[in-house]
Amino acid sequence: MIISQHPVRVPSIDENFNENKTYQNDIANVARTKAVLNYLLSVILACGNVEIKDFENVEKKLLKIIRDGKDKIHLISDFDMTITKYWYNGSRSPSSHDILTRSSKVSENYRKRCDDLKAKFYPIEISPELTNEEKFPYMVEWWENADQAILDEKIHKDTIAEMVRETPVVYRQGIKDVLYSCKEKKIPFLVFSAGVQNVIQETLHQSNLLFDNMNVVSNKMAFNEETGICDRFVGPLFHVLNKDNFGLEGTPYEKLLENRSNVIICGDSLGDIKMADGVEHETCLSIGFLNLNKEKMIEKYKNTFDIVITDDGSFDLVNEILRILI
Repeated sequence: MIISQHPVRVPSIDENFNENKTYQNDIANVARTKAVLNYLLSVILACGNVEIKDFENVEKKLLKIIRDGKDKIHLISDFDMTITKYWYNGSRSPSSHDILTRSSKVSENYRKRCDDLKAKFYPIEISPELTNEEKFPYMVEWWENADQAILDEKIHKDTIAEMVRETPVVYRQGIKDVLYSCKEKKIPFLVFSAGVQNVIQETLHQSNLLFDNMNVVSNKMAFNEETGICDRFVGPLFHVLNKDNFGLEGTPYEKLLENRSNVIICGDSLGDIKMADGVEHETCLSIGFLNLNKEKMIEKYKNTFDIVITDDGSFDLVNEILRILI
């Protein structure tokens, strides 16, 4: 029998203990992940207003998000009719454009111009019969005319805050908890809207909901330095069907997204799915709020979003996801 001349290294008691502890921790982490995933799936199944086309795909995405934790995720959300409710007391709740239109500081002529534009183009925006490609030129025309109406009204920068106070928005249930959770866990939160940036920022500010981890990308009014009057818009024109580029390259907010490979996007328009195209990611969990035309639009929404929340539902599911991320 040949006996090796090389000494055999025997692991120390401490090494054996550490390896065993690591193995036990790994087992515990796997067990926790499975338990958390099962809990989230049970929450989804218990919701009467949640629709999912591909449950297995949603399960895989949730598993990745849970495993990677809070340091790998960020959120992107539309504002009007997503962060805010669609219905309030039987009527449509105000959008950021509506805050300007309903203000006592604007003329009847401005109000009529905006109402006429909405009456003409809004039915096109929500039409279940038209494709996004067919709607696109009409949305451009609507937003260009709406911006021109604002410029013609000569709105002063100092009136924005008062306009917001006159017409408070109605927040969707659960969104405040989402924003607080993201702040606490230092998760970046981007508001990406086809509305008016200045109005949205002031709205969030007055509601004490604008935090350092947040940014707002939308149509931005710019004001004359001498007169304080809005005389132009700066940056790209965003409407409901072209939300695919944030324009945040080289900004401090872009740095917040470094190494965050998972994203949750929330929107109420089919065009909001494009928000995910504005940033590199490995996993995107998309949540669509279907606020009206449920019978006609549900299949389109299920084919577009991973999860569809109907009947002007809440952000409770998003809160549950954020709550368990460590």
